[in-house]
Amino acid sequence: MQGSNNPSLPGIVIDPSSPQSPTVSCAFSPSTPTSSMSSRSTPQSSQPASQAESKPAKRPRKVHPSFQPVLRHLRSPLCPLVSSTTGQQHPDFPKTLLAYHLLTSRQLDDLARHFHQVWPPVEATRAYPVSIPPWIGTQGEKSVDLQTKRRRFGRFIGLRGCESPTVGTAGSTSEDDTEELLERMEWEWEQGLRQAQRDDPDAILRWKAWGR
Repeated sequence: MQGSNNPSLPGIVIDPSSPQSPTVSCAFSPSTPTSSMSSRSTPQSSQPASQAESKPAKRPRKVHPSFQPVLRHLRSPLCPLVSSTTGQQHPDFPKTLLAYHLLTSRQLDDLARHFHQVWPPVEATRAYPVSIPPWIGTQGEKSVDLQTKRRRFGRFIGLRGCESPTVGTAGSTSEDDTEELLERMEWEWEQGLRQAQRDDPDAILRWKAWGR
């Protein structure tokens, strides 16, 4: 019996200096304590989850009184315009006021070309109810900023508040406002001459002679 037991002992004993000892120890690691540890950690992980679920309930449900009016204002639909030559709409034409404020510089350039608001003007440029000072084709085309493009296009499609002047960095009015002012003065001058000619055919002659 002793002779039979001695050869089996070296096969069971594991040398601590062996490089495979960590692998052997891991292979024989009990699975029951691991499952019990995971079951113990389950109540701890559920506690932060319950706290996270309770956080939204603590947030105030009352919204700002201006939120709904502003949201309704930005949802205001815009009537699309069509090209005077093709009769087609542009795919980037804003359908709402919010989409208008999100137009990019490239989209505004494409819309200006689609509606013939370019320089030099073409025959179709004056076929719209409103004409705007063009920036496409001008020498300062690349210097026109996004705000100016959006304001001009807003005026073209009939939005209110787009005629207000934009003050430059030096406190003076921009070149865009000067062009609009001169254009408006010329139009008012022509209208005044036509009205005066209807009222008094000799009025223009007196004006040229600095008379009354």
